[in-house]
Amino acid sequence: MLSYFCVLYMVKDLFEHLQKFVTPRRLEKFDEVLENRTRYLTVVLEDIYQSQNASAVLRSCDCFGIQDVNVIENKNVFDVNVDVAMGSSKWLNVNKFNSGQDNTLEAIKTLKNQGYRIIATSPHAKDKMIDKLDINCGKIALVFGTELTGISDIVRENADEFVKVPMYGFTESFNISVCAALSLYELTKRIHNSNVNWNLSEEEKKIIKMEWLKRSIKSSDDIIKRFLESNK
Repeated sequence: MLSYFCVLYMVKDLFEHLQKFVTPRRLEKFDEVLENRTRYLTVVLEDIYQSQNASAVLRSCDCFGIQDVNVIENKNVFDVNVDVAMGSSKWLNVNKFNSGQDNTLEAIKTLKNQGYRIIATSPHAKDKMIDKLDINCGKIALVFGTELTGISDIVRENADEFVKVPMYGFTESFNISVCAALSLYELTKRIHNSNVNWNLSEEEKKIIKMEWLKRSIKSSDDIIKRFLESNK
């Protein structure tokens, strides 16, 4: 059995080996993007049924530096529209909750155990404007509900706070993808300009970079397999 230190060295060597298969510019881009990635803010999509909307949210998450997207599948299966997502899902961690009947509650419990506040986007008696949300009180899991009915009763009962985006017209609400983009713009702007420790750790950066390398290299599984066999 390999020792812990042998495994660490092997991972380090594999990491360096994989970097040979991408251009220096691509590696620079990885590092540049990772410097602006965050897990202080995460997005939760509850039972979204229009793939265009879900895919547009993924694209916004990538653009605003959100690394993790949590997808709750109750009645509807999450489906990425490649024309809308523009490859954004390749760079994100998409965590799906679809193993049982109470997937929403499972997602909420998981995120709360990870230290997130559950912030639901919904017109609500006790809601506040998105720009009034206190970003200094801990990590934020921003929840968006279905296109027609919004967040579920389970989210309403378990949310820590409610927020909304200001509107001044006749229409009752924004499209979910528009609401997500506006909310993420507001929160990431404020987080970046704050004293909040929103950056990824060095260990998190290495793990994500390794995954990006694997996804960027053609036949990466075969390359890794050959490397591991030659280093037994």
